[in-house]
Amino acid sequence: MPQMGESLLGLSLTCRALRAQTMPWIFREVYNREASRGTVWPVSLWPYFKIVHIRDRTARDLRNLEISAETLDSLSIMPSLVKLTLRLESCIPSDLLHAISLSRSLMYLEIHQARFDGEFSSPPLPFPALETLVMSTAGFWGVVGQDDAERPEQALVVDSLLKAVSDRLTELRISGDLISTTFPSTTWSRLRKLVITEHPPTPYIPVCDIVANMPVLRRLEVFYTLDITGEDARRRRIFPSFHLGDESGRALSDSCPLLSVISLGNLLPSDPIFAQLPPRLPSLDLRAPVDPYDYIKGFPHHASRPFSENTLPCVLHTLRHLQDLKELCLDLESFVHAALIHHIGLALPRIEVLEFGLPRYPCMSSPSRFNPEDRNPAILTALNLFSHLTHLRIVMDFPVIYFDRRYPREVTAQWFLRGVPTLQTVSFAEMTDIYRSGFQEVLWDRWDRGVFDFVVPTSPPTPPPPPPKPFPVTETLPLPAWKRIA
Repeated sequence: MPQMGESLLGLSLTCRALRAQTMPWIFREVYNREASRGTVWPVSLWPYFKIVHIRDRTARDLRNLEISAETLDSLSIMPSLVKLTLRLESCIPSDLLHAISLSRSLMYLEIHQARFDGEFSSPPLPFPALETLVMSTAGFWGVVGQDDAERPEQALVVDSLLKAVSDRLTELRISGDLISTTFPSTTWSRLRKLVITEHPPTPYIPVCDIVANMPVLRRLEVFYTLDITGEDARRRRIFPSFHLGDESGRALSDSCPLLSVISLGNLLPSDPIFAQLPPRLPSLDLRAPVDPYDYIKGFPHHASRPFSENTLPCVLHTLRHLQDLKELCLDLESFVHAALIHHIGLALPRIEVLEFGLPRYPCMSSPSRFNPEDRNPAILTALNLFSHLTHLRIVMDFPVIYFDRRYPREVTAQWFLRGVPTLQTVSFAEMTDIYRSGFQEVLWDRWDRGVFDFVVPTSPPTPPPPPPKPFPVTETLPLPAWKRIA
């Protein structure tokens, strides 16, 4: 029989092995709530920290959280720190930014509700391993606004930070509020993805000037928020007060020859940016007004979706030079019209992936469902104009508007697949403002051609008849002995 010491030794070794396996995922992501009262995380846990979140206020505790000097020192020497997020209501201290920049392993930095308008010294910001930077004026408590008097001070700090990391960043997501007139002169030798959100720059800078020194840029996304301050907004007509492009005639490919994906939102059909798109662009995403922060809450149905049956032909005429376009995504003003698809097929016949975003408030004069009685065979005829179409995607704000619960979505998917021989996949998804603005990935319901081997029903499925009730069976039981007649 084993001795007591041997049993405890085995238990100790088991606990040590369990600790070694669980510690990395238990302490992979931490917050500064535990280190906010003059303390710091235990040094023995630092090797497990991959993601650290720094806050000065939380939803659970509205009291201000103090970021101690010990916490700042620990951030610069954590050996495994890969990602750090800052959400501060106050101005970001220069010593905090300097401590973060000394981390040798930090690759991903997010700064939300970014404010650099306070007293800020100019310490060196090395950031030796930083590859992705997110700088947003929006956050959990709304969008941070700067007075005109504070903009020059903030611009100096932001410019110094961007210039310090411009030679190593591969991805940049930035609010237009933080882009100054010196941004176009900065050289971004490794930047492959640029996302611009929130308000447009002040003073305004066209997109071609913003990307002037990004020679290896491959993905460009511009989603400025809506303008709700002008006279049109008071009349509940929401339109952007800016053009993404300019009248210079320069193409985006002149400065960014490797561009392969462009996503644009909140733009008018007359925007010059359409004529400035690269001629060999493979993927184009044209989104409706993006409003992730409820700027137009109360009258969302008045937001303009620029691509309708009347306005889209003018846009397509401008896009005829995109003969290598393989993927096109459009947010429509109403339901999918056969005439609208016909216009796209004539202008861009080589499209392989086609996506339609359907509105929450469709035009009542058009069919609004994908049910068998509402399907238009002309839609299939128009889709057959795309000789290389392999994937059709449909994104909806409210699926209940477009689908009757009696008909599952796979019935509609099979209808598309049977009517378009080249089509291989049909996908449906629910769309939100968060998805459209790129903050969150969307979940797709996909149906491939190979999974269908049944006939499409033309009427609601008839439930099987209930089983017949069994007839009562009378059993003949023997009489008791005392009732038997001799």
